[in-house]
Amino acid sequence: MPSRIASGTAAIAVLLLLIAPACGGGGGAEPTTTPTAVASPTPVPTATPQVIDGVKVVPLQFGEEAEIPFDVALIVETGCYYCDGPSTGLYRVYRDASGQVRTDALFTLEALDLTPRGASHEEAWANEPYITGLAPNDDASEIAAGVCTRGYCGGLGFPTADAQTTLYRSPDGGVTWTQLAVMDGGAWVVAVVKDGVVVSGPYDTEEESPPKFSLFPGGEPVQPPQSPPGVSGWPLSLPGGELAWRTEDGHLLRSDGSEVLALDEGTYVGDIVPDAGGDRLAVTWSTESPSSQSRIGVFSGDGRPISAFSLSDSARVGGWLSDTLVAGNVGVPSGLLPTPEPGSYAMNFVPAIFDLEAGEAHPLAGPFHELPLSGRNYVRAVPHGPFARVVNTGACLNVRQAPGTSAPVLACAADDVLLKDTGETREVDGAIWQRVVTPAGLEGWASSQYLER
Repeated sequence: MPSRIASGTAAIAVLLLLIAPACGGGGGAEPTTTPTAVASPTPVPTATPQVIDGVKVVPLQFGEEAEIPFDVALIVETGCYYCDGPSTGLYRVYRDASGQVRTDALFTLEALDLTPRGASHEEAWANEPYITGLAPNDDASEIAAGVCTRGYCGGLGFPTADAQTTLYRSPDGGVTWTQLAVMDGGAWVVAVVKDGVVVSGPYDTEEESPPKFSLFPGGEPVQPPQSPPGVSGWPLSLPGGELAWRTEDGHLLRSDGSEVLALDEGTYVGDIVPDAGGDRLAVTWSTESPSSQSRIGVFSGDGRPISAFSLSDSARVGGWLSDTLVAGNVGVPSGLLPTPEPGSYAMNFVPAIFDLEAGEAHPLAGPFHELPLSGRNYVRAVPHGPFARVVNTGACLNVRQAPGTSAPVLACAADDVLLKDTGETREVDGAIWQRVVTPAGLEGWASSQYLER
């Protein structure tokens, strides 16, 4: 199967600033959610509940396993677990109309033809190409990836003098990729924002403290808020291409210095995921006082806590499933997970559905104890359907301004792209046309002959 990775120039600003179709012109093909019920939730032992701004922190509970809901996709980052190795790929996991769970590889070194050759497991990522960060935007319609394509770009040591990082970008949910920039030095992808891709670096033979950040493809510096001081660590991404910066006193600030939310000093915010309207934020954080704990909760859009839960292991959030459900990862107590498949990793940090109204976590059944999704399997984003998958075009499917082959072409979606299905159909020119929305947000019509629900 041919690679979906397309080469480009070293700096393609237009590709990032414009929403371009996967294939152009008129040459495309034309016609010829609910988790399982909880039974006897198991409380997670934690320290005495605390109070955050009047909201009581209560122990998170675990219920039975859940299944991946219909009409959503999980964008999952893979890699080894209990190790400091880099990511190994990005996958799309969803349930089709027949109920079958499907797993699609979106970004891997194999697709780039950059797989390690002949190195041992321990030496492979230090001496051969390896992924230096993966970052989807809010709905994973746009995704960026970095690859160390020469030398050693850092991770467990300083970059080598010959280090080179190549950035890639997908405008259609990870199906087709173009080369965005090639830079000397080591750089790690941090976030996709409205003007480009934020990376940590590039660094020469010594990493800098505090870390520096740059915006590519141009390489302009990205500055944290200047006041108040104390910004610490990498920024997080917010809707609309904004960044949120962690501070040492438990605050989260926008680049202009305005506050997203405030927690206690000594608190570290792990993830922050706004809902579709930006009215609520699903947040994970850790605290050192009164004892080391992980927490997950919901905040209002203006930073006020609504609910908060504690747990003895860690948690991550990747995206909202509904008004009350969030997908992410959680450390599950032993005995609550099935025996993993032979050859896969036995691990307890798995994708899960959080019911943040009931305070319950439901580990996800499905492929996460089987290769390639066993091991590290972080949920990074949750695109929402219903979906119509482009199939059997051999190239791409024209999405037209109106139903019918004479209407202007708005975009051309490659095979395997998930279009959002609005449910509206029309019969024109002897064919059925479906009204769809592309990952870039363009709404148009496509022949149902090349769409799989």
